[in-house]
Amino acid sequence: MMVCKLRLMDEIVKRILDLADPERALEEKVSIRRGVIEVNGREFTFSRPLLISVGKASVKMANFFLKRIEPTKTIVVKPKGDEGQVQGDAEVISSGHPNPDRDSFKAGRVILNAVKSEDYDLLLFLVSGGASALMEYPLIDEEIYIRLNETLVRSGLTIQEINAVRKHVSKIKGGRLAEEAKSPVLTLIISDVPGNDLSSVGSGPTIADPTTVEDAMSVLKTLGFDLKFALPETPKNLRNSWAFKVLDNGELLSKLSSSTTNPFILTSELRGEAKDVGSIIASIYNSSTSLKRPYTLLLGGEPEVTIKGPAGKGGRNGEVCLSLLLWVSGGRFKFHAIATDGVDGNSEYAGCIVGDTTKLDKGDIRRALRDHSSYELLERIGVTVKTGPTGTNVNNVYVLTAP
Repeated sequence: MMVCKLRLMDEIVKRILDLADPERALEEKVSIRRGVIEVNGREFTFSRPLLISVGKASVKMANFFLKRIEPTKTIVVKPKGDEGQVQGDAEVISSGHPNPDRDSFKAGRVILNAVKSEDYDLLLFLVSGGASALMEYPLIDEEIYIRLNETLVRSGLTIQEINAVRKHVSKIKGGRLAEEAKSPVLTLIISDVPGNDLSSVGSGPTIADPTTVEDAMSVLKTLGFDLKFALPETPKNLRNSWAFKVLDNGELLSKLSSSTTNPFILTSELRGEAKDVGSIIASIYNSSTSLKRPYTLLLGGEPEVTIKGPAGKGGRNGEVCLSLLLWVSGGRFKFHAIATDGVDGNSEYAGCIVGDTTKLDKGDIRRALRDHSSYELLERIGVTVKTGPTGTNVNNVYVLTAP
């Protein structure tokens, strides 16, 4: 059972995590009968499927299929610390996130070898957020790759910019894994990318890559990172590969709205600096004279936090909450900022719940935002939410309730 630092598990948090469940989404979107998988009206036949599941939702996505089919081989790659159990015969690899480690490179080698050597007639590839770090087989030296990834993660760049680099320095991303497949490839995706660029989820191992070497080199130049050799181009067309999204942030917000009062879904594509996002949400609330209470504002996405020096314990949701408290004014409200994967930044928290009764000194807030130490302040007053790893990832959800 998931544990919350609050005295009671908040009903909105429960609802968010329930709607983010991968098995629930797959049950709604995928039909399986003997030798056939049907998705969005398209049928894929099989007798010897190779099942590969990578990402924060890898265990739950794999379990959905293992209850219904018997793959010739199953490989599941999950984050270290994820205690989810695979319900079937599988090779399970626990690897690093948000930074890849030696086990991430092992996962990349094992998966590429299976795709090239196993006897199968359908590659069933299940991918979710976190896959970029959990599975890798770099074209460059592994130590250099680790340093490059750390630079990318801390850069404040968009996920598309970050993944343009990841794809071009990898033997398996940007569609290269599908190029090695001996059969049709069916990819099912739990999207954690604002805007649902499916080629960016997990850096798109089985999806044709719209980014170019020039895009990757431009990002590397911006970061001052010189690889000193030319990168190969990724595939732009894949004839044997089909990809379908089974869940995203927008769908979650739409379903969540049905259980809230007078809901307004503002966006599922929040981006930009987290502290700016908090101030913008506050400004919408402050000026919402045309909205009649009670009402609920729903938002989702993945704000960024740019770190240029030492940082404390913090995360994007912590900074959104603190920034909102810094700028909000007037009236009763409650604000939830929840990471659906259960992990916000370098903290052990999924997020926080604050409101008009939350009292913090504005000087303390500004210092916490400056030092990227939001949770050192928020945990002190007991407003943090701790769920542990949830086995899913459809970005962050923000709910502002004005009773």
